[in-house]
Amino acid sequence: MKSTEWIESKIADYKRFTLTLLILSSYLYIGVLISIYEYHSQAYLYLLIMIAGLLSAAFGFVLKLKKLRQHLLEE
Repeated sequence: MKSTEWIESKIADYKRFTLTLLILSSYLYIGVLISIYEYHSQAYLYLLIMIAGLLSAAFGFVLKLKKLRQHLLEE
């Protein structure tokens, strides 16, 4: 596999994984809203920490995507 093909496949993988992380964190956020308003529980604190972790991972993948695209344009 050539270098450009490898980079393009990594870019596609990072895009998919970033989208998956964003969808998962939105589902967890909906769970937080349900937990707060419907059940009046304190479980939402753990979910907020998990959401922050997922969003920071998604942000890290976006930065990797930017770096790989720049590397692809340089070649």
